[in-house]
Amino acid sequence: MCQLRHLEYSFQWGDESDPPSRITSAIDTPSRILKMDISLNELSSLEHEAFIPLQNLRDLNASLNKITKFIGIEVLKKLYSLNLSHNSISRIENLVQSTSLVELNLSMNELEDISYMPSMMNLQVLNLNNNKIKSLDGIQALPQLRELYAQRNDVIEVIPLTSCFHLQIVNLSNNKIQSLHSTVGVLGQLKRLDVLSLHGNPIERDRSYQTDILKETNVKTLDNISVRPLPKPTVSVEHDPGASRHIQNINALKDAARQAFEERMKESRAKMEENINFMQRRILSLQNEYNDYEEKLKNDLDACLRYLDNLSATESAGVQRDHVRDSIGTPHPKVWQGRKSRHHDHQAKTDYSSIRDTERLLQFASKELSREGT
Repeated sequence: MCQLRHLEYSFQWGDESDPPSRITSAIDTPSRILKMDISLNELSSLEHEAFIPLQNLRDLNASLNKITKFIGIEVLKKLYSLNLSHNSISRIENLVQSTSLVELNLSMNELEDISYMPSMMNLQVLNLNNNKIKSLDGIQALPQLRELYAQRNDVIEVIPLTSCFHLQIVNLSNNKIQSLHSTVGVLGQLKRLDVLSLHGNPIERDRSYQTDILKETNVKTLDNISVRPLPKPTVSVEHDPGASRHIQNINALKDAARQAFEERMKESRAKMEENINFMQRRILSLQNEYNDYEEKLKNDLDACLRYLDNLSATESAGVQRDHVRDSIGTPHPKVWQGRKSRHHDHQAKTDYSSIRDTERLLQFASKELSREGT
């Protein structure tokens, strides 16, 4: 875990057209770098300077950071896949020049509005799950989109999908879609749609939910369950009614087996996603714990150094080096805290609350002042 806070690629300008005689690494020639993983750090932004040398970068994973802006991405003209999941992005911008982008992952961010989505003619896979998106308006800028994952948002309707004729997979589960009639009307125009997930929406409670979708669309898998079995083989049973019943029984058993398989896969996938989310949250929690511990160590060190600076020659001779080392960042008693606590304990031993005589109070006050001065 590097915990990078700033990304800057350091290099020297040179002519890469004439390769050196010795074997060099990708770091020596940044144009050779095709894939970069800077995930699980503390980056808050991606600037131009970091990516200018990486002119041939194809795949960038910057997930699990604290990124709020990514203006540097626009210099990566050949970028194919971009993963910005698990960040703090609230606005999609600076992707106008990303004409080669095919896969974009913006899940687990703070997006509420995607209407500013730039036109990306080659984008085919878009992941927007676990945001705060209320409308899919802006998706029209992606004419080649084939896979859309926008589960766990606040989407109300699917009308913006009308122009996405190439969609094959749509996951809009766990949103707030209410109108079954409008939804079926839009999805019915997507002739290439094979896989659809809408479970967890209000429309799922409609009695004709599955019937209407199967009637108006060509989907083969609905909510992770196969709904259109393979065509049954044609067998001549004109002279054997028993064989006909046997084939029907076999096909019924096959359908039941397929459905059981899909249900088990659905449960397994849900558990896997839950475990992944838990692990990602745990990783972030560990990062925070590390930061807190680092801050505690710094505070201990500062207190220790201040204490040592004020020691006299006699006092410093009585301090053991190992005791100072063992006290940093541990719950053990610390010499620099002990002095302070003893001082407070000493002050607390004398109680003057019962004294009423002004003359005596002045005498005690004079003694305390003289004690403080020593």
